[in-house]
Amino acid sequence: MSEAELIECASHGDQEAFRLLWEAHHALAMSTALRMCHQRPLAEEITQGAFLLAWRGLPGFSRGSPFRPWFMRILYRHALDMMEKQRVHLQPVSLDEVIETEMQSDIQGSLAQVDLQDMVARREEIRQALLHLSADQRRVIALRYGADLTEADIAVVLNWPIGTVKSRLNRARESLRTRLNAERGR
Repeated sequence: MSEAELIECASHGDQEAFRLLWEAHHALAMSTALRMCHQRPLAEEITQGAFLLAWRGLPGFSRGSPFRPWFMRILYRHALDMMEKQRVHLQPVSLDEVIETEMQSDIQGSLAQVDLQDMVARREEIRQALLHLSADQRRVIALRYGADLTEADIAVVLNWPIGTVKSRLNRARESLRTRLNAERGR
């Protein structure tokens, strides 16, 4: 059954069709949520909540539109809500969380070669630099590098023109580059 057929069936209450959609998108959703919040229990809660919201929203899904950007918009907005409620962005990143996140992201082989304390310090520098970006800039960075979406998919998720996505992404990258280089004394 094609994804369009699964969506059609699931929108009429077919739980098996929705389970197949869940299987197809769960790994990406979990990975994205974990990269956004760095806390496995919260990532699981975000992922579960996003799928529940998608299930409820399927009757209003635009037939013929791609499912992934629509679902990622739901996941992203739900993640922001959950993270804001728990004030995740203000919490420091722990070594254990970094190790778990990286292992879940399938880069185990490179972990052995990286000094984990340097990795934690680098992530904290980046987290601090991200706090200085505007909310819109943080959104495009999170979707581009956290959710690994294309600029076109980000435009769909945020309902922005692609030019806006490109300009905010470029400004965010430049701001991060400037701030991180200044912190290192370059």
